[in-house]
Amino acid sequence: MIYIEIPYYVENKRIDKDHVKKELQTLNLSDDDEKDVFEAIYNLRPRGVNFEDKDSEKVSWLQRTLERLGVGYRRVVEAA
Repeated sequence: MIYIEIPYYVENKRIDKDHVKKELQTLNLSDDDEKDVFEAIYNLRPRGVNFEDKDSEKVSWLQRTLERLGVGYRRVVEAA
């Protein structure tokens, strides 16, 4: 299991929400994952998204997108 934790930073409020939505839509994430990432960027509590190990390509895409948007994240790999 791979967990991408997206802690809240005040600077996240400055990121255009429409731009974030468009970027997330290009990743082909499930609707729930897309919603979780969006909420994590703009909410106070640290949140994130769980991915199965087989989804490592999606995790890489998400990480690159978050970096491009200037959003901090932490990748946590849970042992099976």
